[in-house]
Amino acid sequence: MATRPKDTESYSSPAMQARRQRILDETRKLIAEQGFAGFSLLELCRRADVAKQTLYYAFQSKEGLIAAAIMDYFEESERRIPYHGPQGSLERLIERMVAIGQRNLTIPNYVAAIISFYYSQNASPDLWRTLHGITTLPQRPYVESLRKARQLQPWIDPEQLIDALDNLRLGISHEWLQGRFPDAAMIDRMVIGVLTYLLGAVRGGARDHILDVLRSVADNGAIAYIDSLHHATPPATEKTA
Repeated sequence: MATRPKDTESYSSPAMQARRQRILDETRKLIAEQGFAGFSLLELCRRADVAKQTLYYAFQSKEGLIAAAIMDYFEESERRIPYHGPQGSLERLIERMVAIGQRNLTIPNYVAAIISFYYSQNASPDLWRTLHGITTLPQRPYVESLRKARQLQPWIDPEQLIDALDNLRLGISHEWLQGRFPDAAMIDRMVIGVLTYLLGAVRGGARDHILDVLRSVADNGAIAYIDSLHHATPPATEKTA
């Protein structure tokens, strides 16, 4: 069992928090450079200037460290999204897809490492569950709101729909990483693909709304659609999922 490093600083002190953040930042960089299979704790220790004992004390395991780094980056990205659509709305779902798509365009190696691990047969179950929770989060509040409003088709299982939308988005990301379409097309393909899939899963007013939004995105692009929301409504103030 790992023992606590001999350090006079409190774990909650600014110096220790800064060290923790440095470790997480360097972990993400190594994931982007080496993937999960090639991830080296020794190299991380060298870059972050910490002892391996410090890593095990703070994160318990290699998988715990990687999960913490992924979650930290997700939460940081989430805080930066200027949401205008309310929680559980189609608008917020699209806002998140656009914002994360814009971010992913700047970090293709990191995205590639995440997708490769996600579909790997050798993926750690605990780490995979962490990733699955993060990648399914964008569509979960909206699907849940559809379920509560009885706007899902009777043959739709909400959890299966969430997973199907997750696989659709990851598949489009994989095609983009393979260079099968240009960067400029990635976000619109993602949003149109998700909206098109949702059309077959919903009914009533939700279907009419998706169809209207789909026409707007197809005509003007997803970013223009989000810009129109930002000019029409004040930012949402409730806590995000």
